[in-house]
This record gives sequence, C-alpha cells and structure tokens, in this order.
Amino acid sequence: MSARPVRLSIIIITWNELENLRRCIDSLLDKVDFEKDEVIVVDNGSSDGSAELMAQHPQIRYFPLDRNYGVGPARNRGLFLAHGEYCMTLDNDTIFLTQDPGTIVEDFFNAHPDTGVVGFQLLNVDRTRQDSTRRFPRFYQPIAARIAASRKLKFVNDELERHLMTDVRFDEASDPMEVDYVLGANQTFTKKIATLLMGYDDQIFFGPEDAEFCVRTHKLGLRNYYCRSISIVHDYKRRTRKFSKLTIKHLAGFAYMLKKHGGIYRYSLSARS
Repeated sequence: MSARPVRLSIIIITWNELENLRRCIDSLLDKVDFEKDEVIVVDNGSSDGSAELMAQHPQIRYFPLDRNYGVGPARNRGLFLAHGEYCMTLDNDTIFLTQDPGTIVEDFFNAHPDTGVVGFQLLNVDRTRQDSTRRFPRFYQPIAARIAASRKLKFVNDELERHLMTDVRFDEASDPMEVDYVLGANQTFTKKIATLLMGYDDQIFFGPEDAEFCVRTHKLGLRNYYCRSISIVHDYKRRTRKFSKLTIKHLAGFAYMLKKHGGIYRYSLSARS
C-alpha cells in the first residue's frame, strides 16, 4: 500500500469491544475508497476475538499490541504507521454515515489551509447532534463536573455551560465553525502536523489527550474547526462521570496538561474575545 500515494488514513483503536468494532468496520467498508484511502486498526491487547474479526478484512491494516497502552499511545502507533496525507481518528463505537470521506477531507483542507484539527459531526444513536465541541476549561471544571451539588454555585454552573458551548445554536452557526477543540472520537489533521507535534502526548493514558493536542495546534497559530459535512453516529457511553480508577487517570491527565501548558483557559477563543 505504501507504494502508491494514500490520501486519508482512518485510525481506529480498540480494546475488548468486539461488537462495537464489528459495527464500525461494517459501516466503513462501502464508504471508504480503498484505492485512495486506508483504514488502520490498532488493538490495545484485546482478547475478545478482535483479531479473528480483522482477519476477515484483509483490506484493513490491523496491528495488535501486547497490552493496553492507553488512548494516546495507541493512536500514535496508528499515526506512525499511517501513509495518508490526512489522518482521521475514529472511536470504535462509531457508525460512519457519509460516502467518500477522503474526498470531503481533501476538499476541506484545500479550502481551509489554516486548519490544525477539524472534527466532523457526531450524532447520537437517535441521530440528534452530539455535543462534541468544547471550549478550553478553567482548572476546576473536571472535578466540578463530577459533583452535582457544585452546580448550585453560579460561577461553577456558568463555567460548565461555557465549556460545553451550550450558548451556541449549532443549527444556525457557520459551517465550518472555529472552536477551541473537538473530541478525539473524531479528529482530522494532516500527517505533517501530526509529525511536527510528535502526535498525542504519550503521558496521557486516557482523557484530555484530544484537548491537549488542540492546545498545541493553537500554539502553532492554526485554527480548529467543527464541520458538518461528514456525519458519524457515536454510541457514546461516558466512563468517567463517577470517581473510578479510570476517572483518576482522566483527572491525572488533566492535571498533567495544566502543568505542561501553565493552564489552558487563556488559549480559549472566549478568553480572547
């Protein structure tokens, strides 16, 4: 495959979610132009039959890892292996709805060469718009979001709503729309940018690796966008609302990101306006 130019590399990471992966792959088979684009699956050490599933799809590049390295490191493995001019991350609990994403991505970057990251439209299972865009948060947002009583404090409630962009009517907003960051369930960028930034930060096991990547594209003077020209169903089930081991890893990743960048709120479009 590397002997010919590849336009778009779609990178999926998975870990013991066989049925999600099956649905995701099935949705891509008749949407992707495999003559020009590629699909890469990086498996974080699954033991659920994912390898047997992928053996049925030789047109997809499958790379099993020996254990679960986390989200960012697994995506980085996919980025390293990708041959495409453009790279798209895709969670395995997604169903792709739009035909020929490679052409749409190529046209988007040609029209918007100032792009750092673009996130395409994520939909809930009932096809309503999913909240996949965010403003960079203040330092207390991740903990406050997990304590229901904190919403009684106006400044906390205001911050949570600012972060989630509840004030924006997306059906009336410009398309594409510049945003602070988009969720990693679907982020698209050039391989050149990924190489320049050395991919996602390997120190973040799970959580804000998507926001941290977008902070760095902001620092390069690039713009991050939300665009509705591709639609993807995301069967999202939040794993970090309550305080669990995964929550602790998420919060640790957020604290690491704040320390690394000296806070991130100041990079928000709302902080600059």
